[in-house]
Amino acid sequence: MLCSPVRITSLGILTMFGRKKKDEKEGDATEDMSTSASALTANPQGMSTPIQAPSIPAGSPTPPNLPPVTATSSYQPPRSSPAPAQIDEDSSLSRLLQSLLRDLPPDASSFVGEQPRGFAMQSSPEWVPPRSTPTSRPMMIVPGGKKDAEPDKSIMTPTPPAPPVRPSKPPEPVQQPAREMVQPKFYPPPSSDKPEKPAREEAQKRPSAPKVSRSFDHIFELTQGSLESPGLVVVNGSPGSGKTTLSSGLASSFLKQGNPCMFVTYDKAPAALREQMKKIGADPSEAESQYRFLLVDGFSSQSDSFSFEPYYVEKAFDFDSIQDALIKNSSMFIGEKTKILFDSIDPIVAKVASKDVVKRLGETLDKLRDSSVTLVLTVDLSKAPKDVVKWLEDTASCVIDLDKDDSDANGRELKVRKLNGSASKIDTETFEIDSGKGLVFVK
Repeated sequence: MLCSPVRITSLGILTMFGRKKKDEKEGDATEDMSTSASALTANPQGMSTPIQAPSIPAGSPTPPNLPPVTATSSYQPPRSSPAPAQIDEDSSLSRLLQSLLRDLPPDASSFVGEQPRGFAMQSSPEWVPPRSTPTSRPMMIVPGGKKDAEPDKSIMTPTPPAPPVRPSKPPEPVQQPAREMVQPKFYPPPSSDKPEKPAREEAQKRPSAPKVSRSFDHIFELTQGSLESPGLVVVNGSPGSGKTTLSSGLASSFLKQGNPCMFVTYDKAPAALREQMKKIGADPSEAESQYRFLLVDGFSSQSDSFSFEPYYVEKAFDFDSIQDALIKNSSMFIGEKTKILFDSIDPIVAKVASKDVVKRLGETLDKLRDSSVTLVLTVDLSKAPKDVVKWLEDTASCVIDLDKDDSDANGRELKVRKLNGSASKIDTETFEIDSGKGLVFVK
């Protein structure tokens, strides 16, 4: 089939035009490639190429905020068309960052001083695996100015491999000082056979029986009439044993019986004696006003002081003055059972010779017996001479010993040692001194 010349001419023109167009496109592509190559080899003055650090997966320690690395000191905005990635430089930078990350200490406590904000590390109780998907990559602009165009794989920056994540070591436990082991003590079980307790301990634990008190008149039962009959009664006892209290109780009992009584005091002042008798309920004021009770002061004359009492001993250590005070005053009660209480003769025995004491006491006692007088003397025989002690014990019809009870601080003991001229078999009695009652017998 033959074609017309017009068609042939048109086809040739079209062919030439197409070749020309193809050559122009190839030339433009070559020029662009050459321009890009020249940009890589020689960087113009004032042009900087930003280097982007590779992304680090989550869970790895955060590097410090480093300033952007530039070729020059002045910053220039990037061109619209990015330069091709430099594979060699990126690879070396990735290796450098990986080496730095490996050198980082696993524990943040190894830093000295204040830690940088970028290297703040948090200890994790569990190991966190790295992310399986890489982080988002920056948008790449390819030649031609199209953003959505698929970039050339040959010029893409390769993603460096994720550095190995080192699991954080748990903190080492603090060693506490070892405590001393206390061995438990094992005690043997109590044996069924209980040892017998001593009888003394059982007696102490038993409740003591209540004390039964007796009246003061129990003294007359113990003496069996020796205090009512004429004669000599000796009350022996150390200081504080209760001699004055016993004499005060006897005076009160004699007055209640209707017998006249005379009290010669050498150990206490008359005023103090009256007060003591009032406390135990034996107020002698009424009997004194009726001249049934005579209080003879022998205490004041011992210190050569004047006595204000109506009856007194003029010379305390002169037996003539003593006999005169006893015999003359007792003559007022002729025909009655007069009772004379002498408390005590210790000062006389200490000042006068023992022979004179024995002789003058014998004379005075003989004169008083004729008047039916019962003489009660209180004395501490442990301090008296032997001849005086012998005469008193032989002459007295009744001897009463007073002593303190060693088992009881407030308790005292009374023993009638001689009764009616012979040794007595009466048991020892226990008594107490009550401030409101005087001498009280207890059982």
